[in-house]
Amino acid sequence: MPQHIFINQESTNDHISIFYVEPAFIVVANKDDLAKINLLEESHKPGIYILIGNTKRYIGQASGAIFSRLQQHNINKNWWNKIIFFGRDDAHLSKAQLDYIEGQLIKEFSQTDFELENNTVGNKSYIDKLGKMYASSLLSLTKTTLSNIANINLLDDNQLHQIDTKVNSDSNFVVFLGEHFSGNSARKVFSDIMTKVIKTERLDKLAPIISDDEPSTVQFIGTSERISHQGVKLTKTIAGTSYHVYANFSKDAMIKKLQLVAQLLNKDIDINI
Repeated sequence: MPQHIFINQESTNDHISIFYVEPAFIVVANKDDLAKINLLEESHKPGIYILIGNTKRYIGQASGAIFSRLQQHNINKNWWNKIIFFGRDDAHLSKAQLDYIEGQLIKEFSQTDFELENNTVGNKSYIDKLGKMYASSLLSLTKTTLSNIANINLLDDNQLHQIDTKVNSDSNFVVFLGEHFSGNSARKVFSDIMTKVIKTERLDKLAPIISDDEPSTVQFIGTSERISHQGVKLTKTIAGTSYHVYANFSKDAMIKKLQLVAQLLNKDIDINI
């Protein structure tokens, strides 16, 4: 079944982008637009939020209205300038599920180079298997949507502090194989380039990165699609061929993969993504 994603940007005068992918909503915004965030229905639902500063992060949760927590942090935390928050569109998130997601994110961020302002590892309330499954699915869906649609890798310290909440920028371009590839999505540019490579270049030169089964982060071209345990498709089909390319990379990883492809083909490449 196809996955439908609806993207809404509130206006040209703010920096609020909302992603709807059943059952989740995800909001990316600037702190300067806090008054307009208050007008969003989503900001008055339970959910998880991430305060974003240059090198600093804070993970929080709201069992009531997310906006109430943001108002408090606007007063007692002056270092953040951007916000990401997410939840279920039907508002059905239990306290145990919120605790679980918050704890998972704190754990993941604590393993990065960010300065994490959280003083605890989060609450450890009891959560049953079904609740944990729903919580894990929501977190995975949020990460995948941000990564694939907004080019935001939550744990990429070279990327996230430079978030541009406008997702319609056409700033990604690569010059390779005599063509100029560009678009508002780095992953789309990456996929277009790999399509060109697979259709026009000698595949024996690409042997080190080709798998005879599912693609991986190392052999990122394969003969079958790859789907995560949560049912998220991690590959893109190369139309007109029997190949699939792994596309769930951060921008930094995509740059390295493109450089490797250019090296294997002994071709020059100019990358700006």
